[in-house]
Amino acid sequence: MTSTAPPTHVPSPWGVFRLIAGAVLLSTLNYSVVFVAFSDIQESLDTSATALSWTLTAFSITVAALLVPGGWLADRYGRSRVFVGGFAVFVLGSLLVAIAPSVEFMVAARVVQAAGLAIESPAALALVLDAFPKHQRSTAVGATGAVGGVAAAIGPAIGGALVGWFGWRWAFFVNVPAGLAVIALVRTRLPADEPRVDKGRPDLVGVALLMLGVGSLALGIVQSDDWGFGSPATLVALTVGLVALTALVRRSAEHPEPILYLPLFRLHDFRRGAVLSFLVAGSFSGMFLAFITFMVDAWELSLLHAGIAVALIPAIGGPMSVVAGRVADRVGHRWVIAPGALCMTIAGLWIHQGVSPERDLWGLWLPAASLYALGVGLSHAACQAAALAEAPVERLGIGGAMNRIFQDVGGTVSVAVVIAVSSRYLDPVDSLKAAMVLLIISSLAGVPLAAGLHGRGQDRSAVTVAP
Repeated sequence: MTSTAPPTHVPSPWGVFRLIAGAVLLSTLNYSVVFVAFSDIQESLDTSATALSWTLTAFSITVAALLVPGGWLADRYGRSRVFVGGFAVFVLGSLLVAIAPSVEFMVAARVVQAAGLAIESPAALALVLDAFPKHQRSTAVGATGAVGGVAAAIGPAIGGALVGWFGWRWAFFVNVPAGLAVIALVRTRLPADEPRVDKGRPDLVGVALLMLGVGSLALGIVQSDDWGFGSPATLVALTVGLVALTALVRRSAEHPEPILYLPLFRLHDFRRGAVLSFLVAGSFSGMFLAFITFMVDAWELSLLHAGIAVALIPAIGGPMSVVAGRVADRVGHRWVIAPGALCMTIAGLWIHQGVSPERDLWGLWLPAASLYALGVGLSHAACQAAALAEAPVERLGIGGAMNRIFQDVGGTVSVAVVIAVSSRYLDPVDSLKAAMVLLIISSLAGVPLAAGLHGRGQDRSAVTVAP
């Protein structure tokens, strides 16, 4: 075999985006496929729903624990190199999932998938942001969010078709040839970039504290419904997580090469963007689960039809995030996040007041979900863009990963709350109303936070973060 010749020119910003978009599309489709194929996998592997749920739990915990180390690697060893390596691990994990002979093997394979995703995601975002001028970062983030939104919208249909026609294993196996094609394109068309930060000596103790802290915290939240929120196991997991993260913060403040780059929190918009990612963007996972569960349990839609109905949200929100990014680059993030959070609040109130056991897809769901989708499109990607607006270019990898942690923890909390209220309220209508209260509170809290963001991103001069 002959080696592939290195690329001789640097692609345009949108050329870089198109190269990275394939990876974003595949990883998001993979997330949707698991939900669609859940019952078929359970029957095929002859296992319980509780045991199989660890394919979701282990995946979420691994991603949360390794995101920041992934961003750290991207800034120190070259983003294109780390992206290709991480995505290759994700493809390998997909192959292992496709051939899994048992649920234990599949959980381990999902951990491999998650590790690859956590390593490549910060590098992918940093590559896209680095390709665009600073005053177009929101456009870049919005376009990336749009790819994820489109994938989430078509995911249930594609996953359902693959599972129905060929079996659940093929829904994961298709990631292999598609992923190898993405890797080949990136390696031949995207030049290798130089490390942005001196490699230094890695803080391995900090890495261990971060993984232990985030992993334990996510484990306690995810398992709180099964274990009981006040059970010893839950309390131990949450306590270990908080103690480890506290120790990590103290260590990062003193270590010369910390895994957690605390100076970013000195930036006004990074702090607010992180909280907005937790409150506003983080609520999406729980709401997605609440809507699907309600439509199946109360309105008695099939899982496929419920998935198509809920796909309306990313179908509208995804393309809208591109528009929101362009607007944010012109007039500032507060002018898209605050109205978006307000739309989500009103949609939550609308559903809370109007929902009933009687199926009402056209009179209630279509207009209320469209308003919610508008809010998602305006605010979700813009929360991350706001956090990274002032971040120095050499810290985009770690900055994007740190902000993503807030969104993922927010998503984990929202899912745990939705599961908890579902078990408390036997009536699915009451359960959905309780979930809407969570949406109303989190979205409404985001309005004043967003209003306090800086006004015009392109008017800000470059911000230097002291080490």
